[in-house]
Amino acid sequence: MKNKHIDKQIQDLDQWIKNNSDSRELKRAMGVKLTLQGWNYKSIADFLNVSNGFISKWNKRFKESGLEGLKLSYKGSSGYLTEHQKKDVINWLNQGENQGLEKIKRYLSEKYGINFKSKSSYYNLIKESQNGFFQFSGEYF
Repeated sequence: MKNKHIDKQIQDLDQWIKNNSDSRELKRAMGVKLTLQGWNYKSIADFLNVSNGFISKWNKRFKESGLEGLKLSYKGSSGYLTEHQKKDVINWLNQGENQGLEKIKRYLSEKYGINFKSKSSYYNLIKESQNGFFQFSGEYF
């Protein structure tokens, strides 16, 4: 019974490996597959150029969550503004004349509680508003 279960897991891993192009996920899956096939951690670590901790971590995740546990969980950061909020800010920018960076900062802070770390985030909103009449530090947008 146990061998059939392991064979099924290996078969599922093979199918997933065949249809997956992300090298990080492939390395995780290979580590798990080789463990299921009876390889020892040192041999797997040498073969895949990973640590024993890497192998242990992904085996544990696979046991807990199956193939889902091997997938990348990082999906990128979400923006500070929702699409609705962004449209509102762009509308506001298009209504004013040369709002100025400080006015834009104050508007975002007071209305949405947002303070961008970088000026480029403010500039990107200005560019998206397609209002070319803004001037900051000698630069026109």
